[in-house]
Amino acid sequence: NSSTYRPFNVSPWIGTSCNISSSNDPTRTISVPDVDPGAMLLGEESNFKDQNPPEFSMAAGDFASIYSKTSEHGRWDAVASCFFLDTAPSVVKYLQVIWDMLIEGGVLINFGPLLFHWSSPPARPDEVANSSLDHRYFDSVDVCYDDLKEILTQIGFEILEEKLGVEALYTADKLSMMNSNYQCVYFVARKPCRKDF
Repeated sequence: NSSTYRPFNVSPWIGTSCNISSSNDPTRTISVPDVDPGAMLLGEESNFKDQNPPEFSMAAGDFASIYSKTSEHGRWDAVASCFFLDTAPSVVKYLQVIWDMLIEGGVLINFGPLLFHWSSPPARPDEVANSSLDHRYFDSVDVCYDDLKEILTQIGFEILEEKLGVEALYTADKLSMMNSNYQCVYFVARKPCRKDF
């Protein structure tokens, strides 16, 4: 157990043996605080009995299956996604689920690339029919950012902010001799209030 005042140290690169500049690089440590998000927002000395703590949700499993339930509709002020939208077998489905989750005036804040994890390998129709690959590889549609913006607006979102080409590393060791550098997109999209229509 640690706290923001007493973080614990880990060596995330200890198993790395390639693309190392120095023999000390893999044994470096980083500090990880164990932070209570509610305490951060309401103050370290906060007593949750006196205040409503903010709701925060993270769940393992299929995003669309978990958050498309009617009990999630109109419950969320914001959805923050980082290196996430392109993990969808159907990015349209994810965006529709997020639309339903948000309250009127709620926002989607996104940062990440468009790698599309379910992008299928090139295949002939007979190869698709006889493939042992998960069907989501063949059902997935990869879209460019211009098309993603069009999908957002067709669903009903207003794009409030956007930045293209934001450089980012993912699970990277900055001292490594090799890293993948993504040119990411950042945007904030808002679900308008009915009175805005």
